[in-house]
Amino acid sequence: MNLLRFLLPYTYFYGSRVKGLKYNLYYLIIDWFVPFVFLTYCLNLDWQQALLKFVLAYLAFISIYEIGYLGNDVYSVRTETNPRRRVKDFDPSDATVGIWVLVRVAAFVGISWYLDVLTNPLWLAFYGVLAVFFYLHNVLKEKELKVMTFVNLAFVRYFAPIFIFLTPEQLMLFAAPVFLNYVFYRTLMYIDSKGMLNMPSRRLPSYKVNYYLLAGGVSLLLSLMGHSWVPLAVTGYYLAFWLAVRMAGIEPPQAE
Repeated sequence: MNLLRFLLPYTYFYGSRVKGLKYNLYYLIIDWFVPFVFLTYCLNLDWQQALLKFVLAYLAFISIYEIGYLGNDVYSVRTETNPRRRVKDFDPSDATVGIWVLVRVAAFVGISWYLDVLTNPLWLAFYGVLAVFFYLHNVLKEKELKVMTFVNLAFVRYFAPIFIFLTPEQLMLFAAPVFLNYVFYRTLMYIDSKGMLNMPSRRLPSYKVNYYLLAGGVSLLLSLMGHSWVPLAVTGYYLAFWLAVRMAGIEPPQAE
């Protein structure tokens, strides 16, 4: 296994999950755009300043998250009955994996120092939770229990690029729409993909449109109760995206 192939942060995510431009665009639209806009709005920054903060925080996150991916794809698959091989002929040595991990830990520490959050209790707690739940996700054998580890991972994945820059009030305002429009939605997809739920239409844009239409009721209540347009706007964004996909007749890439 070529040491340099997955040496730097994000390279393993790109090589094992993203796999091309269309997937990068998908993650930009589904995972990154809404939190980036929310960060820009809350901090009242120009987009270049917000982008720098967002990218640095994301690189710190993916540095740690990829260690979990490596643990799953190198070691956990060895005990699985029907393992899902993300990379063809992927069997790096322990030394190679160790170097990849060290580079990522160094990147995380360096970015944390640059952002002046290396000793921030919230930053440390966030990544402590991430590490624990990714470890549990890799070692648990019961699929039913992995649903809850997936919920934790989906939540931290969405908040990772922005949480450290926001106030507690801003985080709480954003948390409920994130659970409704991203975490719960992704969890349903995960449960079905693992054969624990029968949702034959889940890949169709029409299903996704109907999901966000029906989520609009809860979003409206959240907006009214919180005296903020944010919950309704988040649902409206995803609804508009899937409506556009459906009307254009595009078959979107499926999230890994």
